[in-house]
Amino acid sequence: MLKVLPTDAWYAVAAGEAVGRSLLGRRAVGRPVVLFRREDGTAVALADRCVHRPYPLSAGLLEGDSVRCGLCGFVYDSQGRCLSVPTQPRVPLGAQVHAFPVREQQGLVWVWFGEPGRAPLHRVPDLDWLDSDGWVSVGGEQEVAAHFLLLHESFADVTKVPEIAPDVAPLVLREQLPRLEVVVTETTVALARDFPPGPLPSWQATALGRDAREVIAHRQEGHFISPAVWVDHWDVLPDDAPPARLRFTQLVTPVEASRTLLLWRVSRDFAIDEATTVVLAGLFGSYYARSLAAVEAMQQVIDQDGAGPQVNVNADVAALRIRDKVTALLAEQGAAPR
Repeated sequence: MLKVLPTDAWYAVAAGEAVGRSLLGRRAVGRPVVLFRREDGTAVALADRCVHRPYPLSAGLLEGDSVRCGLCGFVYDSQGRCLSVPTQPRVPLGAQVHAFPVREQQGLVWVWFGEPGRAPLHRVPDLDWLDSDGWVSVGGEQEVAAHFLLLHESFADVTKVPEIAPDVAPLVLREQLPRLEVVVTETTVALARDFPPGPLPSWQATALGRDAREVIAHRQEGHFISPAVWVDHWDVLPDDAPPARLRFTQLVTPVEASRTLLLWRVSRDFAIDEATTVVLAGLFGSYYARSLAAVEAMQQVIDQDGAGPQVNVNADVAALRIRDKVTALLAEQGAAPR
């Protein structure tokens, strides 16, 4: 797997509600970052290391809109500039920590870790179902002991879902799969399948109030938007009712070469009552736990025995294209992948 991590992407490093008037330490693409909100509510991301000594600012104090180092008392404003030093009247030349570009959108705090001047050239993905009327989401967060590309490749292949989580899998995935369409652009990879009519999984039939023996058409789409985002669309298309749409949002942030932070959301525009939400929170929480445990098991094999040979099948086309896109992105940002 690639040892170099892509920095030229907006990464969702935290949910909006996790960032507040206290210091939150995170790590992304091999860099420490401290997050907090100014008194006006604006989210801030600074390098989580004092310039005086290697001490995390996240272990310090938030005073107004400034951060005080808990070791030496250096005080930094929300732009990273050192404002005061307790032992002398003058601030040393160059006493400043890096301030990362930040965007907040649809309940997520996005941070840019690449060259700051390149940030405006990249848009934060628009995931409108996360905050649109008529949609409800369940979600969670987990740090995974695996390379970020293993997560993307896992998300790109839904054929494993019946093996890992048969209680969640649509029954059409157990049959011969229809032709997979893959579309590649300069920066993205998309896949799509139209399934012939088949029965719903029991949880979805119950949520929709339909007979589990009824056969209904399904459509699947997958979208690699950036190294930070994979989105799945799963639409059930009954003849006598509007589509029942699911959106699986996987927000992938490399922590280190073999550690990844995942924020996941499962959004729906049907059966948006609280009882169904409680059921689906448990169901998909279990699904992600099992799916990520499988990814960690693959990483353990790679760590112990090396990458080894792999035999690819038709379902792997999108995953292979994702590798190409990440390699191209690394070349563009001037990092030679190994």
